Amino acid sequence: MMGGTVGMRGFLRFSHVVILLVLIGGLVVGGVYWFGASMKAPKEITEPVLNPMAPELEPSLGWLNTDRPLLLGGDLKGHVVLLDFWTLGCINCIHVLPDLEYLEEKYSDQPFVVIGVHSAKFTNEADRESIRNAVHRYGIRHPVVIDDGSQIWNQYGIRSWPGFVLIGSDGRVIGSAGGEGQRKLLDNSIERALERGQERGDLAAERVQYDPDSWVEPATGLTFPGKVLASSALDRVFIADSSGNRVIVATFPDQDGRSSLVQVVGTGEPGFVDGSATEAQLHMPQGMSLDLPRNVLYIADTENHAVRALDLSTFDLKTIAGTGEQGYDRIGGTPATQQKLSSPWAVAISPAGDELYIAMAGTHQIWSIKMKNQFARAVAGSGYENVLDGPFREAALAQPSGLSFSSDGSRLYFADSESSSIRAMDFESRRVETVIGHTVENLQENGLFEFGDVDGEYPQARLQHPLGVAVMPTEDGDRLLVGDTYNHKIKEIDPETRRVLTLAGGRRAGPGELSLDEPGGIFFDAPTGLAFVADTNNNRVVVFDPQSGAFHELKIDGLGSAGALVVQADGAVETPLSLDPESDTELKLNVVLPAGGHPNPEAPMTVRVSSLDSGKVLSQRTMRTDSLPVSVTIPAGSVRAGERVLVELSFAWCESGDFGVCRPANVSWAGQVEPGDGTEVELHASAE
Repeated sequence: MMGGTVGMRGFLRFSHVVILLVLIGGLVVGGVYWFGASMKAPKEITEPVLNPMAPELEPSLGWLNTDRPLLLGGDLKGHVVLLDFWTLGCINCIHVLPDLEYLEEKYSDQPFVVIGVHSAKFTNEADRESIRNAVHRYGIRHPVVIDDGSQIWNQYGIRSWPGFVLIGSDGRVIGSAGGEGQRKLLDNSIERALERGQERGDLAAERVQYDPDSWVEPATGLTFPGKVLASSALDRVFIADSSGNRVIVATFPDQDGRSSLVQVVGTGEPGFVDGSATEAQLHMPQGMSLDLPRNVLYIADTENHAVRALDLSTFDLKTIAGTGEQGYDRIGGTPATQQKLSSPWAVAISPAGDELYIAMAGTHQIWSIKMKNQFARAVAGSGYENVLDGPFREAALAQPSGLSFSSDGSRLYFADSESSSIRAMDFESRRVETVIGHTVENLQENGLFEFGDVDGEYPQARLQHPLGVAVMPTEDGDRLLVGDTYNHKIKEIDPETRRVLTLAGGRRAGPGELSLDEPGGIFFDAPTGLAFVADTNNNRVVVFDPQSGAFHELKIDGLGSAGALVVQADGAVETPLSLDPESDTELKLNVVLPAGGHPNPEAPMTVRVSSLDSGKVLSQRTMRTDSLPVSVTIPAGSVRAGERVLVELSFAWCESGDFGVCRPANVSWAGQVEPGDGTEVELHASAE
């Protein structure tokens, strides 16, 4: 997102524009250079004659991915340091992560360090728990400082996300750059900065070492699932296991939420490969759409900047749009497989089956593919990031991330995440209209900072960065179910009265209530009246009844993590399980942690009990706690004497201290059920 703080409203620009400057406290003390499409950018960030000393990174702020604060005057002395100013929901910030990874790898043997400075836009983005989840979700390996109150942002005079500041080994600011597409500029500048440091003699002898966080493989078998789709007619559930780089195909669940694995599509490794389910590769897949007449599932393969088609008869995957490279075209009109796309986040096939619509988050537009000639083009959104209603191509959108057609096909609703609104393309009037959210009258206004958690009617009602929307037909007309992502809630909207009502959720809901953590996707299966929610940061899918409020965690028999693919007992602690198979049995799980260690309540703790003989999931529970032991119940009649059972417990634990590193704990027990009269079994293990 190319926005800024509240004080910087109205500052809009396309990502190809570069600004190079040296700023301290918001004052220009070096040269300012603008480079547009017709001007040639310099090969490196140029240094003014008098470089100011870089403001110190505040040690009292929260730090992630490191065992201690890394200060310019301490551990980073003599290093070339690149500060990356980002916020976790910003699509432009996500786009530059491959550039940062490239630079870190290229200069891995030299005193060069990337420090992520997380300066939040949304309230939820300021929460350490949310930032830590984003670090793991996107595989960020460099240290991240939580810029509480935008202190560092203000000290360096940053104006937009993403922003970069390069600091030399002498501790002085070399320069800064903003926006996407800066890899070559930064690369040349870093190389020159290292050379200058060597010439001056102030370059550190070796790169600083730090201890990053480790990732916990959830016992659910899912890794930050972004979207879900269900069809009782097909007896199928499809899950975009986004950070697992897979699509999971399972049976439609029973009344207790139990399902069986049908197929895993994708190797689990990020890549861009067509082929069979076991050979194909995806990269951070998100939204899906089912084309029943063609027996095809369309997939928004977000970080491959492509749309893929899964043949549901053979489970072969092929690319139908995109080249695998990010594009900046805001018009289109070329054959879809030759058209470069930009972070497609959701797809929806039209009711007539003649067009596939794409939520193009990276260019803030809605695109479509004509199924007859397979050409791709932009159909709504000018490409400016804002919340301006109007004719399709004149309207301004802000990172559309979810799509759903009205029952009669006359409207395409979309979750416009960065404007915190739910909007619609009306095909009769050919206009974009906002259903819930703040709108602007012209592009000189900035509508990207109006958000909240307020039920009620338009224009007072507020959402916070919603990523999912699903049409729910009722006798009184369509209702919209919304995954209000940063409020951690499911909400219902009446598009006629424009009224919002919270149905369930909250990050810390009470006992027996549905707790959610950044739900990224929602789908409604009309024949059963059930909603399916991708509870992203809890690494699970929840089956929810909007009418009764009842819910179940989806339990998929036979599903392993992206690393394992199947459920296995390797490394499990062998232990007998003496219990009465005809009674409910409570398993109490206790793990001894090193001195000072404690479970991290900011990360989900998951317990799964499976049969190693049949592969069935007997029980599954997701919770958040800072203490052990925890318990899970094996229902009466679900196991038999002699059956082999696997108990898996996954959680993160942290060392003591304000800057303690969090580590993964994946503990499992395996044993044979022995007949007994006990209804309580204690299992013990230790984590190292």
